[in-house]
Amino acid sequence: MNAWKWVPNALTLGNLLGGAVVCWAAASGSFLGEALVAEWTDSMVLGMKETWPTGAESRGLQMVAVVWVLAMFCDVLDGWAARKLGVAGPMGVQLDSLADVVTGGVAPAMVAMRLFQGEGGAGLTCQMVACLGVAAAAAYRLARFNVAAEKGTGGPFFEGLPAPAAGVFWLGMMLTWGELQGGANESMSTSLAWIGLVVVPLAMASRRKMWGLKGWGLNPRVDQIRSVMVPIVVGVGVGTWFGCESVFLAVPLCLLLYLGLAMATTPQSQSH
Repeated sequence: MNAWKWVPNALTLGNLLGGAVVCWAAASGSFLGEALVAEWTDSMVLGMKETWPTGAESRGLQMVAVVWVLAMFCDVLDGWAARKLGVAGPMGVQLDSLADVVTGGVAPAMVAMRLFQGEGGAGLTCQMVACLGVAAAAAYRLARFNVAAEKGTGGPFFEGLPAPAAGVFWLGMMLTWGELQGGANESMSTSLAWIGLVVVPLAMASRRKMWGLKGWGLNPRVDQIRSVMVPIVVGVGVGTWFGCESVFLAVPLCLLLYLGLAMATTPQSQSH
């Protein structure tokens, strides 16, 4: 028995459990993240002087964001660790997809539901139904990926938006919501959230091929476009900070920008 295989598996489980904590934080308390806010988080994690509940809602969002980012970091590392240790296999593929269903499907759906509910919605509204589409699209996208992996039909490009991208979108959307709600740009966050509810699930379910961060050197034209994304991201971040006083607004905007560029510029002959 190769004990090293538990290293990437532990990272994958970290991804799954982090997503589960995000779901719990979205379902508990009177505001998003209240379940993660306590006096010890101020002194040991965030280093803040004021005591709970002063600024609790803001710190709740921060704590959810920290957990979510750590879960995504585990998702990035597990595949790398499996390849480096020579223990990559079908078990890891299946476990990784199960974890991504939680972190990139159920967690974004629950966070989106909670954000819209905090805006005044109650019960099963049209917003809630639309949020369920995020979870459904992520599960469908990951099941299709697993089937392709078993058949060995993958390639250097993604087929449809990867499920973790939904987590990135709604992580940025959650922080943006906290910054812009109650201000002059409040309607911008709501409108962008609705765009995400429609575009992101459709992109995940789509069979359109798109490039990711892997596969450099396979297509010079795609490499050129990818290299331009870095200054674009920086520019969008600076623009949203000065224009809307929200640096986090750049996260969902850049993801939508990537989606449009990737779908328009990726050769439609190979998938991943």
